[in-house]
Parts: sequence; C-alpha cells; structure tokens
Amino acid sequence: YQQPAINKQIVSNIVIHFRYQHQCCSKKPIRLYQSMSTPSIPPTVQLGVIVLLCFLFMWTYQSCSQPKILLSPISLATMVPTSTDCQQSLLESDGFLCEPNATWIERKNVYFNQDEENMMKYGDPIFFISIWEPNFHCTHSRRIGKMGDGGKWVCDPYRLESRDDCLVYSVGSNGDFSFEVDMKKFMPHCEIHTFDKNNFTCPNKTCTFHTVMFGDGIQPNGSKSWMTIIKSLNHTNRYIDILKIDIEGGEYSFFPLVFNSSKSLFPRQILIELHPTNVTRVHSFFELLRNNNYVIFSKENNLYAGPFFFEYAFLKLNPRFFVRSTRNQTNK
Repeated sequence: YQQPAINKQIVSNIVIHFRYQHQCCSKKPIRLYQSMSTPSIPPTVQLGVIVLLCFLFMWTYQSCSQPKILLSPISLATMVPTSTDCQQSLLESDGFLCEPNATWIERKNVYFNQDEENMMKYGDPIFFISIWEPNFHCTHSRRIGKMGDGGKWVCDPYRLESRDDCLVYSVGSNGDFSFEVDMKKFMPHCEIHTFDKNNFTCPNKTCTFHTVMFGDGIQPNGSKSWMTIIKSLNHTNRYIDILKIDIEGGEYSFFPLVFNSSKSLFPRQILIELHPTNVTRVHSFFELLRNNNYVIFSKENNLYAGPFFFEYAFLKLNPRFFVRSTRNQTNK
C-alpha cells in the first residue's frame, strides 16, 4: 500500500488560512506549525496535521461567531423575569408588575402621600375635580376603545400577552362595542364577555353577548348576582383580568355585591364611569375599593357626558403593598 501524495502547497495554504481565522479571537496568532513545507515529514504525519488543523479551524469559527438571536418586543414582554431586583414588585402586585425595587418603593411613597390627600374628603360641590386623585402610575397605560365616551385606560395591557386564559368582562355596553373591538384587535387571545340588560349582537369573532341585568338576584326584578353569572359561565376558577363597567349610576349598589363574593373573583383591573350622586355614597364607593386593595391609576373627565361624569381606573394589588416600609415612614 502506498501513501497518497500530499500537495504541500495545499497544506501551506491551510496553515495560513487557520492563522488568519485565529486572529478574530487573539491579537497575537500562535504559531502552531512552522515548517510544514519540509520534505522530511512523512505523508501520514502531514495528513494527521491536516485533520487536526481542520478540527481547530471549526472550533475557532464557532468560538468567534456570535449567535444572532432577535427578540421582538412581544417576546421580550412575555418572558418570565429572572432578575431578583423586582421580587418586591412581583410579590406586592400578585405577579403582574416587575420593576426595580428602588422604583417600586418610590411608587409606594407616591401612593401613601396621595392617599392621605384623598382621605381628607374635600366638600367641593363638584368634588370629583378636587378629590380622589390617582395614587398609582402604570408606566405603559394604553387607551382601549374610541376617543371620548366609551374608551378606557388599561394598565400595561401588554403584560396580558403572556396570559393564555386572559378574561375580560364588559358590563353595560348599550350597543357600543368599540372597547371590545379594540381590545380584541390588541389582544386577540383574550376571551371577552359583554353584558347588558338590553339585547344586542357582538361583532363577529369579537365577544360573547349576554342579555342580563346585574343585581342581587331579587332587586331589580329579574336580575342576577355577580356570583350567579360567574358560575353560569363556569368562570369560578378563572381570573378576571379586566372589568369594564358603565351602568348609569348602578355601580354604587353593584360593587358591594361584588366584594361580598369570593376574593378570588375580584377583577384585577376595574375601568368605570362614575355618575354624580350624594357625596357620602361616592366616598363610600372609593373607600370600598381602597379597603379591598385597589389603587387609582387613571382619572379623566368625560366631557361628552358633562362636568359631573368621571372615568376612573383601578388596579388590584397584594395587601403587602399597603404596608409601610421603614423608608416609607421616614419619608412621610
């Protein structure tokens, strides 16, 4: 058996190519082989060197090549946070918000300072203008629905992208489905249920409509309670992410019934239009939500309805958020 002839020029070229590739990882090329062209080296050794150089070339190429991983904003938003720096916000928002601890502590300071102002209860005739201001800020709030009457501010809706079982209730549509249409466009995976005492039809593939009147099951006549409706829809083991509601003043009797149900059925966000009534009743409404761990993240006047109608948005947090830390007490 005769060893195949090895082209010495090919060997020399491979060595030169390897040295060139090696420069991407080292400023000082290592001279692994100096005299490949000497005729005294047996062909078998030359063949072995070629194999070795090929292996080293492939290893060098992989080491110098950086993987290009492109993450869209959506994929970044749905990634589970791994930083321990946001553990406090995750804990105190029931896993909804992830912010650096220092930022979260400042949010708590803002809440406690504004909450004290809100509890002073000014007696202005149009007191919505001078009382119950937002005491929490959602960094990426977005208006869902049309401009003017009917649209609502939602706290960081992109965070719902990671929830496969996203659930939205819209109570009191009066035939206006602009909120549902926009929500479905922005969050196509969300399941949306719309309720009204009058019969309407949801736009195709947007929501499921229910002709129902909310109450305690006795008053108003023919009404159904919050718990009864949730059970009938088999949502007792689901989390209601958003409750959008506009029931023309009925909110003051509706929410005490909601908060008498299981705490697991409390919506994470409540988007509501408040209508004018006596001062005591309105204060009782805000204190009810405050006592059930809701913060105010949005407030705006509904100019379409007049100066006495205001749109509010609430976010439910963990009870731990409402406990003052040492720093909170120091800055009080």
